[in-house]
Amino acid sequence: MAEVSFKQGEFEGPLDLMLHLISKNKMNIYDISIGDITEQFFEYIRACEEFDVELSSEFMVMAAQLLLIKSKMLLPREEEDEDPREELVGRLEEYMVYKEIAALLDEEQHAADRIVFKGAEKLNLPRVQPINMPADAGALLAAVTAVMERAKDRRPLTAQSFRGIVNRAAASVPHQSRRVIEILRQKRRMQFERIFDGMEERAEIIATFLAILELVRDKHMLLQERGDRLICVRCDDFEGYEEA
Repeated sequence: MAEVSFKQGEFEGPLDLMLHLISKNKMNIYDISIGDITEQFFEYIRACEEFDVELSSEFMVMAAQLLLIKSKMLLPREEEDEDPREELVGRLEEYMVYKEIAALLDEEQHAADRIVFKGAEKLNLPRVQPINMPADAGALLAAVTAVMERAKDRRPLTAQSFRGIVNRAAASVPHQSRRVIEILRQKRRMQFERIFDGMEERAEIIATFLAILELVRDKHMLLQERGDRLICVRCDDFEGYEEA
């Protein structure tokens, strides 16, 4: 088990702590060692109590859920039984998406703080209506939610859907980045939802969404609103994109 070290109160919530422990122990999010994670989660709670750090009730609820999952993992299960970790994995996947969006918005905010604006000048120019407007966070969340709902409708959840969760291949963000790159090299503009055509697995959808956010952050593509649609647009320097 990897050595655990952290400062008191540095985590925004229990899911943030869970992601830290998973990363620290170099675990696959789809194959979490519940025994190790539970032990380290309680170590954090004990340390907070020792330093008189107040914990929110969310940490205690998560601690109880981890104990429940750990007890279920010890019981014999049939092959078709649902993996006890499935709900936790889903919550962690969604939290990763929101955390990535928050980081992107925070970066944009700090970039705006460094901009010096020139004083306004009165210009006699005709008023024009912009054709494209940059997409805001609300439109982005609505679009990815629609994609995930569409995938859910296309593939109803059954006991068979959860079989083999431990052994399934995790979707790779770099791999999905290459996929998005190839799509936009063939067509400069593409409706956001069309990027996800044919995707049914939630992990693949989330990895693709994170790949899009990284490309936007690195200024290799833009997200623009056209009415009620969200459009992915390749930037001029997109052809010069090289993977690390």
